[in-house]
Amino acid sequence: MAAITEFEPAGASFEALYEFLATARRENPVFFSKKHNGWIVTRYDDLVAVVRSPNFTVENALQGAQSGQYCPEANRILSTGVDWNKTRHVQTDDGPEHSRFRKALMSVITPKRIREMHPIVENLVTRLIDKFIARGECEFVNEFAYPLAMQSTLNLIGFKEAEDDMSKFPTWINDTFRMLLANLSPDEQVVAAKHAVEFQEYIREKIAARKAHPQDDLLSEILENLSSGAAKLTENELIIMMTHSFVGAGQETTKLALTNSMYHLLSHRERWEDLLRDRSRVAEFVEECLRFDAPLLAWYRYCAADTEIGGQLIRKGDLIIIMYGSANHDEERFSDADKFCPVHSKKAPHLTFNTGKHSCVGAPLARLELTSALGSLSERIPGIRLRPNQQIAYAPNFGNRDIPKLYLEWDVPQGNSNP
Repeated sequence: MAAITEFEPAGASFEALYEFLATARRENPVFFSKKHNGWIVTRYDDLVAVVRSPNFTVENALQGAQSGQYCPEANRILSTGVDWNKTRHVQTDDGPEHSRFRKALMSVITPKRIREMHPIVENLVTRLIDKFIARGECEFVNEFAYPLAMQSTLNLIGFKEAEDDMSKFPTWINDTFRMLLANLSPDEQVVAAKHAVEFQEYIREKIAARKAHPQDDLLSEILENLSSGAAKLTENELIIMMTHSFVGAGQETTKLALTNSMYHLLSHRERWEDLLRDRSRVAEFVEECLRFDAPLLAWYRYCAADTEIGGQLIRKGDLIIIMYGSANHDEERFSDADKFCPVHSKKAPHLTFNTGKHSCVGAPLARLELTSALGSLSERIPGIRLRPNQQIAYAPNFGNRDIPKLYLEWDVPQGNSNP
């Protein structure tokens, strides 16, 4: 990667990205990117200062992050659905409403519900491995990481009937977030807008059907609780919470974390062998995987008042891009920061799940899925390895670290080759 002014993490290899960020932390830890029209914040303490300061807000930040106005046809299509810029939600609100949205999420993702999810997640992991273990190979993203993350999310909110429609979700979710974050051509905007609205209408129909005919099940209970009481979410707020928080961001982050974890564990075989020697340390490996290659690399803030960060004066109205992945590699906070090491002599809490009032409510479920997955895979398929000669490439996304395909293989004992 070239000069700092030419900063572009989208699609960069792991090595190139983190080499660039290490240079930035040393030489210019808060710098302005002309390409992304915002200030890039790379150091741990500076990022925490931004996140916790009332002078930096998520409000208007995603509008500033969009690379331009949508074309007329894309705007027309989006106008037929729920406008996520006008319908507030937990990711775009810092005012009094933020507390209402966060409490609504926390009323669903309770410690009790996470405990109830333990056997459900373990059963999902077992069933998914059963489907491919006798073949001696799998494409990890679509055969394990995505279905585990999606089905866990659907089970969490009692939305199990949607499992029949799982083939539709990846396109809907991906294009919803590309509309928010990616630099799309007009033709791409039109296609993505159609998919975003289709996703909203699917959720709207599911909510309407359940409200018209309540059932004695978890989903009916959740919808009733979110629509009444302290939350009192409107139908549009419910739709955005489902598309952006539950079914969207919740499962996407876990899918990416699962995939990136397996890649980094298997690309350096000694890491996997270290886990095999002591599976009781699986939780330590999970935390190190989350730190080492954060699935959510970056997010946005809007400067609401002139503030100095890292020696740079950020003016009111400027866009701030906080680099979680870079903060997780900050040498001031982690010993051997660029080495994969489950136990660092100097180790701060990683920022993969954010911090402060925007910390990820779904982090306990993500940790449960990752721990169950790595524990079962290391026990049942200890000889798992990367398929040789495959090209590992991150998708050209700015905010996410997404490996779309990951092919794995292992030796199948004689007599066990049939599914």
